[in-house]
Amino acid sequence: PPPYSVANLTYMHLPTSVAELTSSWTFEQFQEMVDDTHFYGFSIKTLFELSTSSCEDVFKNKNIKELLDSDQRFDLIFLEIALGQESLSVFSHKFKAPIINFQGFTSWSLVDWIAGNSLSISHIPEVLSFQFTNRMSFKERLQNFVSTVLTFLYYHFEHLPNQQRLVEQYYKNPSMPHVSEMLKEISITLINSQKTLEYPRPYTPNMIPIGGAHMSTHMTPLPQNIKTFIDNAKQGVIFFSLGTFVPAHVMPSEYIQAFVNVFKRLPQKILWKIELDNIPGLPENVMLTKWVPQPTVLDHPNCVLFLTHGGLFSQHEAFYAGVPVVGIPFFSEQRYNMKFYESLGVGIQLELNKITEETAYEAITTIINNPRYKENARRVSSIVRDQPMSPADTVVYWVEYVLRHAGAPHLKPTSVYLKWYKVLLLDVIITLLAIMLLIFFFSYFIIRKVSSLCFSNTRHVSTTKKR
Repeated sequence: PPPYSVANLTYMHLPTSVAELTSSWTFEQFQEMVDDTHFYGFSIKTLFELSTSSCEDVFKNKNIKELLDSDQRFDLIFLEIALGQESLSVFSHKFKAPIINFQGFTSWSLVDWIAGNSLSISHIPEVLSFQFTNRMSFKERLQNFVSTVLTFLYYHFEHLPNQQRLVEQYYKNPSMPHVSEMLKEISITLINSQKTLEYPRPYTPNMIPIGGAHMSTHMTPLPQNIKTFIDNAKQGVIFFSLGTFVPAHVMPSEYIQAFVNVFKRLPQKILWKIELDNIPGLPENVMLTKWVPQPTVLDHPNCVLFLTHGGLFSQHEAFYAGVPVVGIPFFSEQRYNMKFYESLGVGIQLELNKITEETAYEAITTIINNPRYKENARRVSSIVRDQPMSPADTVVYWVEYVLRHAGAPHLKPTSVYLKWYKVLLLDVIITLLAIMLLIFFFSYFIIRKVSSLCFSNTRHVSTTKKR
């Protein structure tokens, strides 16, 4: 639930089997999913399977059933529709309200396609599949292309039919268009990226980057014991957090012990966010906490390093604060983010299966002892902060804009409504090929006919001479 009450907000808890799974899984189960990577990418399949299961749980919820049967009115529908929630577009149909699509990741090919944006396969890697930069080799571009094609085929021939099945099973309104048609009801897409600090790419007017909107302009105060701990860190403080999704508290003991041994060798203090009350052998320079306002910690002048899993929200916060990082990524999207850190010169990636006391110590001390990383982090921070409008204000402006202009259909390019073969100009290409083939065969026929006539005349002249 929200941390505080809001007068005009009604909160509805929607438990799903996926949430129950992730709250109880072991580290081995988690790592099995993490290690499921392929040459051809296509990492979206597992995520879409989980999201389809979650959507079905939502439709089964008593409160949702009552909502769909109610006479309530809504002016706008917020969905993360491009990440496997297409069936939830029934709310748009039910309440005759436009959709704003919130994209928790940065933009990628499928989001571009749904928004009518041009694909950038040659220079923008699939964020959910590969940790490439925007300067890809031939092999990497081949992998990127194959992953994109597989994703689109799966999306249209497997995922969307599954979402349509949910609509037909639980909504049962014959006037409801196919979910693929409901995607055209998306007014704008709010993308969790920062336009001035990502690999340069095109955006159509209905795609609005809002990276960093989750950060409040007023920092949440630190609990007093944590504030005192950080304020007294004369050599600086290292903040260690692997986010909320990674089950760090059930990590194998050898990983935890490796970090404990590293922290014993460091003069800095370490604030470690983890779901544990105590760790054997923990040195005095380490404080454990189960919760902390992360942006406030990172923005503290004594924070010298962020040990992170490489999540996108954490990335925005680290960029804003100007703090260099050592990243331990688990998912492809996090590896992509860490590659971006490295390309900016503000971080080092440390793979989980390579963590030892020495590798962790080397990564941490390299960042702390080399001023280049801190200088680059400060440069990045100045770029992120240099915006005409805060990301949160940008969100407010464009949400109100959609409301003011009845869904703002003028922002959507015509490509949203075109058939896929028209967008890719396949009808034009096939027509041109057909014309070229006709010209070729016609030319071939004429040349053959002329050659045949010439050869026949030559034989006739030769025969006449002999006579």
